Amino acid sequence: MTTDHADHAGHTDYADHAERTSGTGSAGAAACPACGAPGRLLRHVVQERYRLLRCTGCGTEFLRDPVPGGSTAGEYWEDYKFDVYAGDAVRVGYEQRYAAVFDRLEDRAGRCGRVLDVGCGIGNFLAWARDRGLDAVGSDVDERALAGAAARGLTVFTPEQLAAQDTEVDVVTLWDVIEHVADPGPFLTDALSRLRPGGWVLLETPDAAFPVRPLVRALHRATGGRVDLAKNMYYWEHKIYFTERGLERVLAPHGVTVVEVHRMTSPVAKMQATFDHGAEGSGPVDRLLARGWPAAEALFRRMGRGNKLVVLARRTG
Repeated sequence: MTTDHADHAGHTDYADHAERTSGTGSAGAAACPACGAPGRLLRHVVQERYRLLRCTGCGTEFLRDPVPGGSTAGEYWEDYKFDVYAGDAVRVGYEQRYAAVFDRLEDRAGRCGRVLDVGCGIGNFLAWARDRGLDAVGSDVDERALAGAAARGLTVFTPEQLAAQDTEVDVVTLWDVIEHVADPGPFLTDALSRLRPGGWVLLETPDAAFPVRPLVRALHRATGGRVDLAKNMYYWEHKIYFTERGLERVLAPHGVTVVEVHRMTSPVAKMQATFDHGAEGSGPVDRLLARGWPAAEALFRRMGRGNKLVVLARRTG
């Protein structure tokens, strides 16, 4: 499903942003990080610690840690994830995603020249972009991920190193990054500081409006947590689950206007690997989910109700 809005519409460590903001007090915790409207507590706690709230304005959902200074932000790259993203099937799945989205982008923008991939990880997108003939550089906060990307001959920087570069780009990509940041305003200021006027932002993030979310929360409550499918929808590493409206609101102060929104499912191989990992040593429900995900993904895809928002936006101001 696509929504078209075209007719009416130095860098800082982003893990450190999350670290500094995750332990805010009760007044600050109630404010939506996307639009600033009050948040309402939902009856769900992630990993027995993180409170889940929903914005009363834009519907964005977000986590708050009640323990000041207790965030474990910056620990996304667990060992198994390096193997997941390096796997051939996962890499191919994402390359298909990159090609489909970039085709849409270049239909609108023409040939893109220089690209900055913020949160580049081990460099799968950068490698694809290089093969497509793009001049692409990346940044990330994880030293192991950067080392893996550099070993592939890719041009990557830490945020501090990138701050010293004098580079203007045509496109900034944020593949599954912004949801990891508790305070997206300063992060976006940094991430978009090298985007030229008229340049484009390509962003992928989980969709708070994915209809499975309220169902798994209800099942969790009804079973007293014995059936916990919600753990596959809400992760402590994800500080914010944006709605389409929430993304519009968070991008607007940066002079960026949403042009297209596509609802896509996560690549099958990636989710299969994630569910298989979660099912190791777990109960029958987790094993059943791991086996049944491909069929569920195909159903969501046919319905146009994928679990991800993929956004094309343009700097107009």
